[in-house]
Amino acid sequence: RFYSHENIGYGPVTLPDQELHTSALWWQLTQGTLETAFASRQEALDGFLGAAYALHTVASVRAMADGRDLQKAVGSGDAAWFATRDGQGRGQWRDAGGQPADPEQADAFLPTLYLYDNFPGGMGLSEPLFRDAALLVREAMALVEGCDCSGGCPACIGPVSEADERSGATQRECAAAVLALLEA
Repeated sequence: RFYSHENIGYGPVTLPDQELHTSALWWQLTQGTLETAFASRQEALDGFLGAAYALHTVASVRAMADGRDLQKAVGSGDAAWFATRDGQGRGQWRDAGGQPADPEQADAFLPTLYLYDNFPGGMGLSEPLFRDAALLVREAMALVEGCDCSGGCPACIGPVSEADERSGATQRECAAAVLALLEA
């Protein structure tokens, strides 16, 4: 029970699968490219999360789909880790078990940005987006560059902390750098 922590029963628990067999498109940059373009893996991770947000926004509009029909994810191609935003809007690297980890400690760093149909088996949104992948990247770049914010906002790269006092590039600059590399 809530508040009293009293156990009111036990038994087998059946939960839905954590895997979704669907269709997707993805973008990936090599570790060498990222090490040359970014001062740290954290900046690259922030850039990928911002780029994913912008690509999801323009892809949803291009596919004329609800934002929940198409989803985004950033992780490794071999499912060894994934990235999410923490409470302050910063990218957080998590291992396959969901535990926070330090991206600087990993041997390999090959982030992959996924856009996928949020329905089992897919519903046909990813295929036309795949054909227009270069156009999606250009439109996402125009969205990020055309925004009036200074460091990122919900209109371009997603919610970021206003009190982000770290040194280095802003999350918006990191997202623009990732999109520029994807466009090249």
